[in-house]
Amino acid sequence: MDFATPPSVVRVQDGQEVTNERGEAIGEPLRGGTTASASAWTTTRALKRVWHFRTTALVGSLEFVHVRCTRRYAAMSLAGATALMLTLAGCAGATAPSTAPTLQTPTASSSLTTSMVAPTPTAHVPKPAITTPAITKAPGSVPPSLLRLVPKLIDFPQQRKDEMATYSLRHYGASSWQLKPTMIVLHFTETDTAEVARNAFANDSPNLGELPGTCAHFIVAQNGDVWQIVPTSVRCRHTIGLNDKAIGIEMVQRTQGNSSHWADQQILDRPAQIGAVLALLRFLQREYGISTSNIIGHATANEAPQFRDLQGWRNDHTDWQAQDVLEVRHRLSALR
Repeated sequence: MDFATPPSVVRVQDGQEVTNERGEAIGEPLRGGTTASASAWTTTRALKRVWHFRTTALVGSLEFVHVRCTRRYAAMSLAGATALMLTLAGCAGATAPSTAPTLQTPTASSSLTTSMVAPTPTAHVPKPAITTPAITKAPGSVPPSLLRLVPKLIDFPQQRKDEMATYSLRHYGASSWQLKPTMIVLHFTETDTAEVARNAFANDSPNLGELPGTCAHFIVAQNGDVWQIVPTSVRCRHTIGLNDKAIGIEMVQRTQGNSSHWADQQILDRPAQIGAVLALLRFLQREYGISTSNIIGHATANEAPQFRDLQGWRNDHTDWQAQDVLEVRHRLSALR
């Protein structure tokens, strides 16, 4: 309501003109005897409160509106009923209900109105279940963010598998290219990037006069990415005497004219890389039941109880010295 301009007192009789307190005509008769005021604000308040008898309504500036024959007016016009609802709601400080949905923007002056409107129920939408691919599954005791497995499989056709089976027959006494791992051997690549190492392993060229070419199952980059380049169910030539039972893990590192122990320490001092190595080791241990004592370095492979080569071949590599492997095992045990 606008209390700055109080309404005039309006008297209404059936079929007569509407006049103000000074006798001036302010409206014309409507159909059925109702009247339309020149001022919409005044006319709507003239039909506000309807009672069975002569009714007095308090409007605007508290001046009185007198309505005669109210029962007849209410029966003859739906507008009278609507005006009544608007009047009652307006006096209570509320907005009349609407049958059609409308979009309303709350304001400071309509706080009472908005507080009286029931909130629209919101349907509960269940969140979709998050599934993790098996290849990226991390062991529960290791933060999953430390194990970022990236499939970068090299081409390993049936011909290369047959070459591996022939190699296994010569060196281990049984023709097979399949692997059921019980050990893990640690290596470093002597390259600056994982890509260079992967390309070298993808090239199936003879090593020591025999095929297939050398390879490993995983390459761990210095930023912590773990590339899987060969499935763990397939044998790789990475460690003489143990290829029929061991998974090979290569870590990107060069000696740069220094010792292998120095190179091992660079990896151990690089949190992202060694963290990924530990996460990968824990995952493989849980996956295949490999004990920590069966995680060894390439440098000590010849002394492993499981070592066997029917051709008398021996490893001459020095990557991952015994004391450095012990440090890996120590850190791995701390993850339990």
